[in-house]
Amino acid sequence: MNLTRNLYLLFLCGMCTPAVHAAGNMTTDAAVQQTVNQDADATKLKELAEFRKKYKFPEPKASESELKAAQMGLKMLMLQRTGDYTVTGADLWGEKVMNQHLRDVAKTVRALSYGVQKYGKSAKGDLDLYLDYLFTHNFFLRMPKLVYSNYSDVRKIPTDLMSAIPVCDEVRKAKMIAAVQKLLEVDVIRQGDKAILNWISSDYIFNIVPYVFNLALANPNDQQAVQDLQLLSGFLRVCTRYNVGNKDILKPDGTGFHHNAHYNGYMYSYKTWVEYFYRFKGTSFKIDPKSYERLKKAVVTIYMTAVRTEGDKNRIYANSMAGRHPFYSIEVPFTQKLFEQLIEIGADATGTDLDKELAAYYNYFFKTDKYPVPAADANGFYQYNYSSAGVYRQPGWVAVMKSPTAMLWGSEIYNKTNRFGRYQSHGTLEILYDGGLVPTGYPSNNENKGAGWDWNMMPGSTTVHYTDWAEMMPYKNDKDRFDQKARTSNFAGAVSMKDYGLFATAFDQDDRWGSQRFTPTNLTFCKSVLAIDGMLFSIGNGISAKGDYADNMITATNLFQSVVSKQYNKLTVNGQEVTKGNRQNYASSESVTMINPVSTGFFIPAGHDELTVIYDEQETPSSVGMAGKPAKEVVAKAYMNHGVKPEKKSYSFVVVPAADEAKMKNVADRQTKGELFSVVEMQDSLHIIKYAPKNVLAYSFFAPAKGLTAGEVVSSATELLLIEQKNTDGSLSLGMANPNLRPKMLDKKNWKEIPTPAFIELKGIWQMDGNVPGVFLKTMENGNTEVSCLLRNGLPVYMKLVKQK
Repeated sequence: MNLTRNLYLLFLCGMCTPAVHAAGNMTTDAAVQQTVNQDADATKLKELAEFRKKYKFPEPKASESELKAAQMGLKMLMLQRTGDYTVTGADLWGEKVMNQHLRDVAKTVRALSYGVQKYGKSAKGDLDLYLDYLFTHNFFLRMPKLVYSNYSDVRKIPTDLMSAIPVCDEVRKAKMIAAVQKLLEVDVIRQGDKAILNWISSDYIFNIVPYVFNLALANPNDQQAVQDLQLLSGFLRVCTRYNVGNKDILKPDGTGFHHNAHYNGYMYSYKTWVEYFYRFKGTSFKIDPKSYERLKKAVVTIYMTAVRTEGDKNRIYANSMAGRHPFYSIEVPFTQKLFEQLIEIGADATGTDLDKELAAYYNYFFKTDKYPVPAADANGFYQYNYSSAGVYRQPGWVAVMKSPTAMLWGSEIYNKTNRFGRYQSHGTLEILYDGGLVPTGYPSNNENKGAGWDWNMMPGSTTVHYTDWAEMMPYKNDKDRFDQKARTSNFAGAVSMKDYGLFATAFDQDDRWGSQRFTPTNLTFCKSVLAIDGMLFSIGNGISAKGDYADNMITATNLFQSVVSKQYNKLTVNGQEVTKGNRQNYASSESVTMINPVSTGFFIPAGHDELTVIYDEQETPSSVGMAGKPAKEVVAKAYMNHGVKPEKKSYSFVVVPAADEAKMKNVADRQTKGELFSVVEMQDSLHIIKYAPKNVLAYSFFAPAKGLTAGEVVSSATELLLIEQKNTDGSLSLGMANPNLRPKMLDKKNWKEIPTPAFIELKGIWQMDGNVPGVFLKTMENGNTEVSCLLRNGLPVYMKLVKQK
């Protein structure tokens, strides 16, 4: 974004000696939306003074050797002063200033500023001469934009340049403020709301906001400083608004985007948000209640995807949400201290003594009674359809289900980073346990970066197993990038009934990312998982794969993989302990009960494809690629072998976290007798699962369907997820959502969500119990009831219906 107009040009060229820095050019629209009072009132001036007193500008820092080198370099330039603020000298940068030029200049500015700080007036002449030389030669008008993802430059260069501000006179101070603002594209905060949301990046919030704040405080003109603080506060508030589509940052379900998808790892930008709203607490610049509620929801959401712990350590979220950092850097990037600050911000924003809701979440997430409210009961099922994910929380563990879509990647593969992450969220079902990586059975040695893990086998996933690790990397090398998406399908996500819920995905493998990066396997599958009463029933069908890949690459549904540790080392199959060095195959005719080393139980009914269970040592490369050091781990793992290049295979199994032998025997017996889960339909276009104890039917409509007889639902005119529960009083509870956001491309890169008009037909005549805005009932000519509504942003619609006699 180009910042500079008349005043900036004058400031940076050194053609005037302003007392304030430039405000940049504001459009009429921006001026209407970002109106500020140029005459700062007494309250704001007092608050500005308090900010300056509390947040001191950092002093310049350098070594004596850096100072001497800078002074020697300055002498070699043989500069000559021609006016109070003009200097002649050779132009060292040619037609274009490069990044390295900018780094060198910033380093010199820092070193000379340190000299002024330490030696005073005797060194000030050198700094003034050098700065005037830069301004005379329009250096700052020619400097390149910073790339906000280059964290080294974006943190180092502005800091170095700003070293001069505390030791400059007001004229040069104003010029340096203008220069750094140009470098950081600070004028983005002066744009209209729409422009901000269209442009904003979580990198900008994380990296640039601290500089904007410090530059405002450093400004020698108080009215301009107050204006900039108002603009910064307004900018931060605007950035909390939901940005529907693929752009950063917040989405209506509470997830946060970066790199065009939900990305927990990059939500450390929340730190900056809270830190600066905390600074503004109790002042004219404080957050408003609506912005606070959105920020609160975002913070709670990232905690909802992770396990509980008493502090910050070991609060991990699922590897399927790890982006490009498998098994490491997957701790929630938002601290307990910041959570406490957010609670204080909430009290200030809402005018109360305490945000009891957030305080209750705090007591729950941190296993404490710090705040005088009962801990929240956050057990239950949560849908995050902007993440194509479902999360099921129970005491001591969290289950996360996830799959890619054609728009939302499931893994991000970078240069020497996550090189084997192709299957990171291929219809995964992960069980995370309180305590972090070790109790979850995941690699815990960060130095190994996942080495020793079989990258073919993320729990719950369906994959084509590679037998050559090089083949599993984009272009078979350690550097080329890849975002793993589905080829055409945008159907992946969940619907919640609060205590329980349904996840489903229809997946078709994409092997391209701008170009063909893998030998195509044409893998396809449909999956559904009903999570209820502490169990998860998983079914899948349409499992097919074909292509010109090796004939030793099987397609498998991977039940689990657990790294064995001293505390978690017992694997049992059908009640018998398995010892290290074992590999056992179980035929289709045999039902199998297993409990893996971290206590997750599995029941696989008879009729399955060949089941392989392994407890042994394996050696694999690290996530950095083939050049990385491999490592060995002892692991327990199990998968259903669908064969090489299979067609239309299927499976079903029950997962019971925190299981023991007695619990698994009970589950196996009841499931075999048909007292728990049953598959009513498992077609390419439709899954229906019944859970008998609660009279629940869960429907995964991958496509429209009609003529149904399993329950009260007869048809759906569109794809969606629906849960039907027949209550003991004869009423019917329905919950529905469409995880397909129906993305519409706005240009080659960006898309927006398109709402889904949903029409459901029910047997007989029903009436609404209460009022649900936006839901309409109509009696049809055939004596049935049509339920219609508009499904938006993957969010759920709930209703309770009473049948008419």
